[in-house]
Amino acid sequence: MFLQMKLFGPVSVFPYWGTAGSSLGGVMALRKINKTLMQQIADRLGSGETLLKITAEADMPSYRTVTRAVLKDDELYEIYRKGRLMQAEYYSDHINDIAMAPLPDDVDPRMINAEVQRRRLEVDTLKFTMGKLQPWGLRDKKDEAPAQQSITISWQGNEVTAEQGEG
Repeated sequence: MFLQMKLFGPVSVFPYWGTAGSSLGGVMALRKINKTLMQQIADRLGSGETLLKITAEADMPSYRTVTRAVLKDDELYEIYRKGRLMQAEYYSDHINDIAMAPLPDDVDPRMINAEVQRRRLEVDTLKFTMGKLQPWGLRDKKDEAPAQQSITISWQGNEVTAEQGEG
């Protein structure tokens, strides 16, 4: 059973997990995952699809099968990781599209406020997810990430000093 909701953006589909017999995977749950299949999954992740949506299809392995394969095989993990990095890039562009989309003119102001709040929630969720998917940038190299810096401000009497330091 799915709950569908549409305000002004695309239709959002929320699975209702309370249904008996609901499945998180396709029919091919026992299928062995090879590099070609993992590349297909990674390409779809990079196009903004979620792993839950991909694995719900009948011709795809289950969610559990994919995650277990990623844990066991380093080559599959690298393909999967790159797909997740590209998914974060997609989310970045999607956030900009959400923020720059015009609001409707001919609607009750309360509905416009609801749409603004819905967009804010969507952007916040995507930003959180993006930060987890891509903590060190697109190339995923920790040494290329911007260093965290701190500024210490102190004052005594009429004299103010500022010092810049690492982390």
